[in-house]
Amino acid sequence: MKNNNFQKHPSKLLLDFYKTKNFQGASPFDAKILFVGRDSNWAIDIEESPILYLVEEYLSDGVKFWKKYGIHHPFLHPKYDGEGKKYHKAISRLNLQSEIANKISFIEIVGFPTTGMSSTNYKKFNEYLLSSENKNHLVELDQLLNSKKLIFLYWGLIDSLKLLNKETGLFSKFANIDKKTMIRTDLNKFGNIYFHKHFSMGISPETLQKISAEIRENLN
Repeated sequence: MKNNNFQKHPSKLLLDFYKTKNFQGASPFDAKILFVGRDSNWAIDIEESPILYLVEEYLSDGVKFWKKYGIHHPFLHPKYDGEGKKYHKAISRLNLQSEIANKISFIEIVGFPTTGMSSTNYKKFNEYLLSSENKNHLVELDQLLNSKKLIFLYWGLIDSLKLLNKETGLFSKFANIDKKTMIRTDLNKFGNIYFHKHFSMGISPETLQKISAEIRENLN
């Protein structure tokens, strides 16, 4: 079921998982490579999905899941065709192998699950972003983005990080980044941080190849 009404996800199952793990895959503090997104988006009817058992396995232990099934996310299962599939299909084209599952973490700037498209309601998205519920998550994320890990961010996140810096003082390293100096369709390097086109918005094969190359070099 497609849901255009952006909101915090109503599923108690998902909310309970995210209270203990506000990330997917490996722990972001243990991982060497971080993929940072806007919000962790799930289909509104995920609890009625035929892959619910896979979702539970994945959120319990994303590293074990990847090694067991050979896919990094349950959205790649053929029985799933909902929100988020396009995003993770693009990531699968990086051809990352399950042997490095413990080195890859997926984390968002909103630390609880959502449903619907955040781009349809920026006001609500910013409310969630700046909410007291999200505060501790942002403090941890700021620490991670100031680490020496290899970090990949959708370039559109820069505006959100600038807003967070203005409102909270966090993410100061992003305050003076100018998106106009970047090539949206390419991979843009900023120290150990790389900005790229959104994975679900037609990211090019060339950019995916560059991301793969950076990961291989970092892990060698």
